Amino acid sequence: MTKYAKPLLTVVTLTVLVTLANAQESVRRPRQVTSLATNEATVAINQQFANSFLDAIFDNLKEPSVSLGRSEGQAGCGNVAILKREVAGVRTAVRFENGRIAAPLAFAGSYYSSLLGCIQFEGWANANITLEFDRGRQALVGRIKVEYVHLTNVPELVSGQLLGLAQTAIDNRYNPFTVVTLEQMSARVPIAPAGGALRLRAREIRPEITSGSLTLHLIYDFVGSP
Repeated sequence: MTKYAKPLLTVVTLTVLVTLANAQESVRRPRQVTSLATNEATVAINQQFANSFLDAIFDNLKEPSVSLGRSEGQAGCGNVAILKREVAGVRTAVRFENGRIAAPLAFAGSYYSSLLGCIQFEGWANANITLEFDRGRQALVGRIKVEYVHLTNVPELVSGQLLGLAQTAIDNRYNPFTVVTLEQMSARVPIAPAGGALRLRAREIRPEITSGSLTLHLIYDFVGSP
C-alpha cells in the first residue's frame, strides 16, 4: 500500500496549493499567527480517480508484492503473494464506503509448506483500510486488515494459514503506514505586493469517507514570514 500512497501525495499536495492560492489573505504583522476554525481546505478524491490510479500502477510499474513469513521459502518456491489486476473475475479495486475503504484484492503467488511442499496459489481477498490522524507522527496514517482469503484449488487449511501469514506480514512491515504528513501538506506562499510571504502550516488532517468519495479536511495556521 505504501507504493500506492507516495505518488498520490504529489497530486494531493498540488490540489491543496491550488485551492489555497485562490484565497485572498493579507499579512498584517510579520510572524503573526492566524488560527481560526475557518482556516480549512478540503481535498476530495472520488472512487473513479483512485481506481484509475491503481490501473496506472499495473500499466506502468511492477506488480506489488508482499513476503509471507520470515523465510524466503525454497529454491524455485518463494514465500510471496503478488497483487494482480484480476483473478477469477475479481478485480483489484478500492471502494469508498461510509467510514471505511473496502478493497477486494486479486493475487497469485507461492508458499513452501513442510507438509505439502511448494504450493502455487491464486485467489482473492477482502481487505479493509481505515484512516486516522496520528498526532504523535503528525501524519495521516492507514491500517490494512485482511478479513477473508479465497484460494482456487487449494485446501481450506492452507487458506486459513495464508490469511494469518498475510496479516502478520502486513502488520510487521506496513501497519500503520503513513499516507501523508503535515509537513508535506504545508507550504510557503510568496506575496510580493505585501513584501513577504505566508507560511501555510497544516496542523490537523481529518479524513471523511463517504459513499464513493474520500475527503481530507486540512486545518491550517497562517504565519507571516519575511
